[in-house]
Amino acid sequence: MPASPHLNRCQPCWTILALFGWPLLSAAAPQQLLLNPQQISRAGIATTPAVATLAGEGTPAGNDLVLSGTVVAPPSSGAVASAVQGGVVQQVHVTPLQQVRAGMPLLTLYSQGWLEWQRAYLEKASAARLAHARLARDEGLYGDGIIARARLDESRDAAQLATLAASEREQALRSAGLDGVALRRLREQRTLSPLLTVRASRAGSVLALPVEEGQHVEAGALLARMAASGPLWVQLQASRVQLPLLHVGDLLQVDGCARLRVTAISPVVDGATQSAQLRAQQVGQDPCLKVNAFVEARLLRPAQRAGAVGGVAVPAVALVHGMGEARQDYVFVANARGFLVTPVQATPAGGGMAWVRGALAAGDAVAVRGLAALKGSWSGLGQAADAPAQGGK
Repeated sequence: MPASPHLNRCQPCWTILALFGWPLLSAAAPQQLLLNPQQISRAGIATTPAVATLAGEGTPAGNDLVLSGTVVAPPSSGAVASAVQGGVVQQVHVTPLQQVRAGMPLLTLYSQGWLEWQRAYLEKASAARLAHARLARDEGLYGDGIIARARLDESRDAAQLATLAASEREQALRSAGLDGVALRRLREQRTLSPLLTVRASRAGSVLALPVEEGQHVEAGALLARMAASGPLWVQLQASRVQLPLLHVGDLLQVDGCARLRVTAISPVVDGATQSAQLRAQQVGQDPCLKVNAFVEARLLRPAQRAGAVGGVAVPAVALVHGMGEARQDYVFVANARGFLVTPVQATPAGGGMAWVRGALAAGDAVAVRGLAALKGSWSGLGQAADAPAQGGK
């Protein structure tokens, strides 16, 4: 197609503007570029819609930050079962590596000392009942003026001491595994048993059973070692380059496994490796994590919404940077007549995206490919796919 006389006269301008890149030939106001669908197609122009919400926490961050580390058990995850009284192991109810619930029987001991504890509790409970009955009688006598105040005070002190003694023995039995129902049955039936059942204090896995049936154990002896159920920790290493990108509360994703949340970042960098240690806690209780396993975790981008930063999000490649002191940014917004050159204020959003504020809304299509043709049409120096150069100056 022969060039127009107007374009021939501007031939020197093309050379100068080509040397300096993209000129600022327009004011910071929307301007219309008139292009039909055939011209847009020939120029290879493609668009994508602006969005109000960026991808949430399930999306890898744009920097693709990956950390490596080792799964460890929290200090509070260990649990043991011990003998509150000496005796002989009568029965072992579980096996190593078995999952147990809180309160589940682990072992049963035959213990003479356990009999004595039950007897002592019944004696103290009976003494407390008698002391309270005596106190009730003395309160009535004192009210009738029959006894002195000193005798009433003695009865009150005796009842209080008897109650404390019974409570002490009750707590000892509770610590050995008797619940309220079993204690009430013991008080009502007064039937003593030498069999002491050792129960799991919390849910978890049995790691070791260092005793066997028929073995005599002393009071305080270790009967079972357990790993309590609960979220695990991962100790990670971050380089000096990665550290500025990480914060307490960030989410990490272990490939094909659980999520982690950063709970602590060391303020000290190792002099030899130039890395710092991070601690992340498992979110939930996915069984895929195993203690001492080596894992890699990827930083997840936090959810970003337009309400938090204003405007809408577009791909960063859609931004056209003007020249001059203002350094105005623009986007090409598609409409029925072609594209509207729209000035915007842009803020990086990470992951190849940018937040922009201007005369566009979520769903508006912005050009992300074929920008060179649109720039030429806008400047008036060329054409978009042989279209006549149109648009405001």
